[in-house]
Formats: sequence, C-alpha cells, structure tokens
Amino acid sequence: MPLRRQRRALATLGSAVLLLTGCGGLSDDEVGRLAEKFAGGDAGVRCDLLAPATLATLVDEEATACEVAIDDVPLGSGDLMSVAVWGEEAQAKLSDDTLFLTRTSAGWRVMAAACRPQGPDQPYDCQLEGS
Repeated sequence: MPLRRQRRALATLGSAVLLLTGCGGLSDDEVGRLAEKFAGGDAGVRCDLLAPATLATLVDEEATACEVAIDDVPLGSGDLMSVAVWGEEAQAKLSDDTLFLTRTSAGWRVMAAACRPQGPDQPYDCQLEGS
C-alpha cells in the first residue's frame, strides 16, 4: 500500500476512534445528569424518569399511583460519585444509592434503584426494578 494511502487510512481510523470515544463521553454526561435529576427530584420527577417496565411493576405491585408508591421506596438523594456506560445500559453510583439505567426511545431512564451490593462478584439487591 502506498505511504499516502496508509496515512489516509490511519487518519480515517483515528477519526473514527475519536468519534466513538466522544460518544461514550456524551453518554456518561447524559447518564450523570439524569441520575442527579432523579436523586434530587420529587416523586413526580422520579416517576417520569423511570423506565416503562419499572414504572409498570411499581404501580402494579403497589396498586396505587407512582407518585404515592415511590415515596415508600428508600431511594438515595446523595451526590453523584461515578458513571459507567456499556452500550445501552449504564450504572450511576450515588453516595447513598446505586442506579441502573437503560436507553429508551425517550432517552436514558432508571430501570433499577435503591440498589445495594451483595458482595464481590455478586448481583445487586434492588428494591425498585422492572420485571
């Protein structure tokens, strides 16, 4: 391959890597903003930020409106500590809770909250999650 074509291919590859890396950063920022909004929100805001399956499960299990049912869940309201995004799924760690999020057609939404780790290499135990 001629040197000029190799440079062009490397430049294109480098641009693609930067573009993909930039998208991850944007997702991290979006997830972080949503987690902070959820943590600082009232019952109505929190209900609006739930993934559809999580909202349906909460309402079905409690047999009441989300705004009433969600007040009985020990949700955190602490500071955002970290965010990790894996494609269409994400985790946001607050100082007093862990949230799991999913990307929906409406944007990022909380699919599980009030989550506590069970130990190394063990799943989280979440008090609010969809089925």
